[in-house]
Amino acid sequence: MEIIMNVAREKIRRKMLYITTILGIIVVMVFSTDMGSLTIDGRLLNDYYVLIPILINVVNFLAGAIALAMSVSTIPNEYERRTSHLIWSRGISQSRYHMNLALGNVLISWLSGIILYITLGVFAVVDGYSDMLGYIGLAALIMLIYTAIICMLTTALSIKLPPIVTGIIMIVVFVGGAFRNILILISATATGMGGTIIKRIIKIFPDLAGLSRQAGNLVQGKAVDLRVMVMGLLIIGTAGLGILFFRRKEA
Repeated sequence: MEIIMNVAREKIRRKMLYITTILGIIVVMVFSTDMGSLTIDGRLLNDYYVLIPILINVVNFLAGAIALAMSVSTIPNEYERRTSHLIWSRGISQSRYHMNLALGNVLISWLSGIILYITLGVFAVVDGYSDMLGYIGLAALIMLIYTAIICMLTTALSIKLPPIVTGIIMIVVFVGGAFRNILILISATATGMGGTIIKRIIKIFPDLAGLSRQAGNLVQGKAVDLRVMVMGLLIIGTAGLGILFFRRKEA
């Protein structure tokens, strides 16, 4: 627990939570401004009920990007500062050390995401949708899965790969997962062997778009597909096994 809290405190000292708060307020304000007379199902596009799925997608994407940025160099930095040797002297195994660093990344990412969701709640009250607060709170639980996927995958890769390589891979995975539905639609027009390969690659991406969609459905009182969340938890578990079993030579 001490290692987890140290990671969280270090990230907070880097002002990431303050940046998150500012981003959240700006994003929600921008999307809540007058968008003319465009309507969806008879409701104005700037109606908070119509807008909330879009806001959730944007907020989850921001939370995921922050999770990636905070996780990509945590383990490499610890080894570069030789902090790891202080850990070995206390009899803590490398796998336990790595897992605690990963959980520290997850914790601070969750705090960032919660701040963003609090911003959504504030604007729900301002726009007269205070009855949505409970559903927004439940949707935030799905965000926890979303950001944990990014944190755990990024942390696992960072054990074996340089930060720049980990970052490039995870940006592709993150963006691919966040826009998975759109990529599937685009790939539907692809034919031949190349098209088959592209479709299979897209299916490898974690369904982050699906998680955001379930969060939006939850807030709007629509049906929620629990399978998407279960698959997300399985990805987190698989990444966790990687963190436990991957080793660094510097140890």
